[in-house]
Amino acid sequence: MPQCPHCQVPYEVGQRYCSTCGSFLLHPEQGDTFCPQCGVRVSPRQEFCHECDAPLKGANAALAALGPEPGHEAPLVSAPASKTGLPSWLIGLLVGVGILVIILLVLLFTRGTSTPPAPEPAPKVEAPAPAPPAAPPAPSQPATPAPPVPTAPPATPAETNLQEQLQKELSSLREAQLHKDIAQFMSVYSLTYPELDNKRASTLKAWESYDFTNLVFTIDKLQEIDPDNAIAWVTWYIDTKNRRTQDLLSSSQTFQVRFAKEQGKWRIRSLEEVKQ
Repeated sequence: MPQCPHCQVPYEVGQRYCSTCGSFLLHPEQGDTFCPQCGVRVSPRQEFCHECDAPLKGANAALAALGPEPGHEAPLVSAPASKTGLPSWLIGLLVGVGILVIILLVLLFTRGTSTPPAPEPAPKVEAPAPAPPAAPPAPSQPATPAPPVPTAPPATPAETNLQEQLQKELSSLREAQLHKDIAQFMSVYSLTYPELDNKRASTLKAWESYDFTNLVFTIDKLQEIDPDNAIAWVTWYIDTKNRRTQDLLSSSQTFQVRFAKEQGKWRIRSLEEVKQ
């Protein structure tokens, strides 16, 4: 039976979170990422900790602060030994001495065979080097300053700001689900959302039968259509408990969510589940 990587308590295969410490148990091949606030193991794709709701934007820094796992120190890499059996510094020294000896021999040879210097000719002005044959000479024209080289505009934080704004609205939707706050839940949806009243009724009916024990989302892809419209692909990881049978259920759903800005705030205009 596998063990939790954080507290070593055995767990069932397919279990999403450790029942003892709350650590994320799926996808062990993606490495260990820990919450910087409470230290629980989380998924690398999470935006918020499922235990303390802390933002995980600096999860890599938290992982570095915890230090490497015992027994996983990086092995020391020794310099490759020379094929001749001699140290590399000695080989380099010998090569340098050989080059110096060759230079000295060339200087001695050229000095011994040099001819007497010819009388110094009258100074003359050297003509400019001719242009290569392939390039015809440019016609004479007044010198003009070269046009400035266009530079790429600095990257704007618009896309980052858009993702942060959508994360804020999705976090509000998450809190409304966990606390069953229907007013907060419906405030995230646009007044033009199709069948808005049915959405409210179906949500209240689901809350009568199920409690959300955990709810995590990730924004997998983001596309800005114009300043007031955007599309995001959002995956929800859901843990629920049947209020009648007390059975636990874990699932995930991916939606293509269309957002529209209304009165300065992003609202869900429509959504469609993406089959995987």
